[in-house]
Amino acid sequence: MTTSADRVVGLGQATVEQIGVGPRSSETVVELETFSVQAGGAVGTTLATLCSLGGQASYFGRVSDDEFGSIIIRGLKAFGVDMSQILIEPGKISPTSFVLVDERTGRRLVRYTRGSTTPIDPGELPRKLLDGARMLLVDGRNPALHIAAAERARAQGVTVVLDARRLGGGMGELLDLSDIVIGNERFAAEFSHSSDMKRSLVELTQMGPRVAVITLGEEGVIALEGETLVRQPALPIEVYDSNGASEVFRGAFLYGQLQGWALDRCLPFANAAAALNCRHLGGTGGIPTLTEVTQAAGMSA
Repeated sequence: MTTSADRVVGLGQATVEQIGVGPRSSETVVELETFSVQAGGAVGTTLATLCSLGGQASYFGRVSDDEFGSIIIRGLKAFGVDMSQILIEPGKISPTSFVLVDERTGRRLVRYTRGSTTPIDPGELPRKLLDGARMLLVDGRNPALHIAAAERARAQGVTVVLDARRLGGGMGELLDLSDIVIGNERFAAEFSHSSDMKRSLVELTQMGPRVAVITLGEEGVIALEGETLVRQPALPIEVYDSNGASEVFRGAFLYGQLQGWALDRCLPFANAAAALNCRHLGGTGGIPTLTEVTQAAGMSA
């Protein structure tokens, strides 16, 4: 199990997700079948998953004093995420997204806003942000801040994990500073200019990370550590909503890393967690328990 020295600190997207399930229609006004409001986001859902499985995590970011900000703080706190260092800027709009799920196909339409809060400057990083931390998770959405945090983590011997969604400013520096990179197929293809995921993994590890992971959606996941290449097919399951599956995967993968598991144990565990989450609506709407995940992955607890 994780200890107090195994805390993961997350910097990046935490948002309110307003999720509706309804029919595809050309009508101007359509009633939703189901509606849910959840705290989530790329980093928020990852940390919530880690805590649900028994890990420890804290979040650093900025929200406003609006209702959206309150939902983010309350929602992540409910999963056990430490929100004590969050910054609150009055009179602004906190990040939120709108997700429409097609009730027949499960396909999603996402629209989001980062809100109107002021981006955090590197000089605002708390001096004790990484005290007692074992990992730093960043998503590259604020390159200057995340590079500064990653540099500090490296200096303190804290493992740097990069959640890579797409190429952007500062990504090269972040890859160079990262120990683990977890990206999606789109990012990998853009990075290596190739659809060959094995080639992408090799090129990613040549940039600095010791572990590179690429999630492949319905095709599962592939990862490389040193000379060890592991591919894990997707777990067959009836999907209700895939929203948040990649974030749940990341949280479960980090949990496995904190346990000291090898890659061929981390991947099926994280893969199973992501699949099980798809049985429910929203990223944090149905995060599975540790027992559920280990059983689905065919592992002993």
